[in-house]
Amino acid sequence: MIYLDNAATTPMSAVAIAEMTKVMQETHGNPSSIHGHGRQAGKLLREARQDLATY
Repeated sequence: MIYLDNAATTPMSAVAIAEMTKVMQETHGNPSSIHGHGRQAGKLLREARQDLATY
């Protein structure tokens, strides 16, 4: 049997891991919040979504 669905088992790229680690260490806000930390998290989320949409 050949298993072709590796969605849950595909290794992450080192670039993705590094960026996620950076964001998780430096950004502590809820992106839905209106305070400064939340706005910063929301900005990062919007930028990441835009990057993925144009990729």
